[in-house]
Amino acid sequence: MLPAALDTLSDFLDIRGAGSDAGALRNAAAAIRQLQPAEAAAFVRRARAGQMDGVPLIGPAVQSHLRSILAGDPAAAIDAARAGIPQLLGRLLDLGIVSTREAAALVRQQAVATLSDLQAALADGRVTQFGVPDFERRLRAGAVALAQELRPVPLGRATDLLEEVAAAVARCCSAVDLVTAAGGVRRFESLVDGLVLVGRAPDPAAAVEVLTMAAAIDDVLYRTGRRAILLVQQTEVDIRIAAPDDYGTVLFTATGSPAHLRGVHARRGRPPLAASEDVVYAHAGLPFIPPELREGDGEIEAAAAGRLPALVQRQDIRGDLHMHTTSSDGADTLAAMVAACAALGYEYIAITDHSERAAAGRTLTRSALARQREEIEALRERYPLMRILHGIEVDIMPDGRLDFEDAVLEPLDLVLASLHDPAHQDARTLTRRCLKAIRHPLVNVITHPANRLVGRRPGYALDFDEVFAAAAETGTALEVDGAPSHLDLDGALARRAIAAGATLTIDSDCHRARALQRQMTLGIGTARRGWVEARHVLNARPVAEVLAFVAAKRRH
Repeated sequence: MLPAALDTLSDFLDIRGAGSDAGALRNAAAAIRQLQPAEAAAFVRRARAGQMDGVPLIGPAVQSHLRSILAGDPAAAIDAARAGIPQLLGRLLDLGIVSTREAAALVRQQAVATLSDLQAALADGRVTQFGVPDFERRLRAGAVALAQELRPVPLGRATDLLEEVAAAVARCCSAVDLVTAAGGVRRFESLVDGLVLVGRAPDPAAAVEVLTMAAAIDDVLYRTGRRAILLVQQTEVDIRIAAPDDYGTVLFTATGSPAHLRGVHARRGRPPLAASEDVVYAHAGLPFIPPELREGDGEIEAAAAGRLPALVQRQDIRGDLHMHTTSSDGADTLAAMVAACAALGYEYIAITDHSERAAAGRTLTRSALARQREEIEALRERYPLMRILHGIEVDIMPDGRLDFEDAVLEPLDLVLASLHDPAHQDARTLTRRCLKAIRHPLVNVITHPANRLVGRRPGYALDFDEVFAAAAETGTALEVDGAPSHLDLDGALARRAIAAGATLTIDSDCHRARALQRQMTLGIGTARRGWVEARHVLNARPVAEVLAFVAAKRRH
């Protein structure tokens, strides 16, 4: 039993990247198997007494594992070791798809430690090198099952977590002079399958050794000389450290979707070691492709033809047209929100609290709306360089009417309309409600049109072709909402909307001052996924053009 337990523990050490300790345990297991029964019993007594010094093949690492096995139930020691391996390997073992020896071989020979690693190995045909009958079929079935089972991380939480880990790396390891979020976070996917950071250091192995001791880390699940998978706040974070001369290649490989990577490789083979991603793309005969476009959805062909879009950037955004204050469900006062927006350098903003019958915790009554206008007038005198527009986020009611009457809405500078309450209606009825609001002469923007909740609700199945056509025809903007719970329109829908000729806004939909910049960044990244340029975005225009956009619809 003892040799078998040592062999199993050695497999788990291999999975965690501790190859030298794993080899020592295997050698010890083999030596113990050669002992006669009386010798084996004497060996166990000495091991329990801690009298292993000088015994061949039993160094400090082996002694530590012997104590953990012999101190109690060997199965408990094995379960404890199994709990400290990457989630992918743990689930493959739980499902009986691989043995511990096969799992260790996957890690040791092909560096497969995450689901994306496994998918890449299957796509490249590398698993056939093991020569194990039925192995590839089992792994393909496992990859499909785990892709459905393993819960992705919402972009907002993923971004926050990677920023915390990057800051911890910077504090504890000054040799890492550059740390960049990669994977789905860098592509601004709304749900992220794996959290990846790529760092740069002159001595990657030394940097990995230091960063695995950062205070924010709960456990080290896997480690090599250039990579560590860490457990942080019960979430796996994959950190890859590159040398300066191959940082670009590592970042490129860690960022692109599998389809994008295959497409670039197909042009001129795998890229050489490169200090920057520009060199990687130049090797493939391409200009630099922005991370948000790296989905294998026509971006390589567009790049080759010189037709990549000039994607909207933060400096293009002149104002934020959707935010909330304590007058409805916001956490900060009107004055605090205005001050924060002024500090961000906006030329204009719109204050747009919820109308009376919204399902928010607090809403804005008609009388409170009038008082808010007076407060805005006073703030306009304090902030003469930033135009403060008075708006409202009005609900589209189940019959398609707006929550407030026209007489209440007409004095406002801007009217946003939202389809919050589905009212148990089917897609066709919801589409008709949305179209009725779009055609209302006082509605300027339809906010978060699908009203999805990232990771919780897919959003309404509207007839978006009709919605986009009506928006373009009537001069009604459609929003890309940067709130991490929405990110709606998503990139795919935003791309369809601009193709139909619709105008977009990119807004924070912020409820607290400290998140204004963050949520605008998430909105811009989401829009960039949709190939959106500044020319498509209403709030990338001067305030005079925004007001002209509003006035043009009212005239018609």
